[in-house]
Amino acid sequence: MARIDAVVATQVGDSSRPQQSLRDADAQAGEARRIASSASEAPDLAPEPSAEELRASAQRMQKVIETATGRELAFALNDRFKELVVQISDRRSGEVLKEIPSKEFLKLRERLNDLVGLFVDESA
Repeated sequence: MARIDAVVATQVGDSSRPQQSLRDADAQAGEARRIASSASEAPDLAPEPSAEELRASAQRMQKVIETATGRELAFALNDRFKELVVQISDRRSGEVLKEIPSKEFLKLRERLNDLVGLFVDESA
């Protein structure tokens, strides 16, 4: 008898699961709508950081990375595109391990920019 009760309970549970999952999905959708509406109504409270704040943040991050990993972190500004370039190098050997964005990417970007410039200049 206990086995029959277990089988019946399993079948009842199986038939009620789709309804429960629909209720769960509706509840999640409602919560997502509530969060989205509250986020869209709230004004952007985070002002854009100043150059000095960015410099200070970069220095703090640089100290943490150097202490934790033994690698140097160098920040530079790409002159042509006014874009931040990060260089990670080994502290002992001075070897550059990674550059973000890479030199290849920067060269490709410059070539594409030149090609677009030629196309626009010729068609104008």
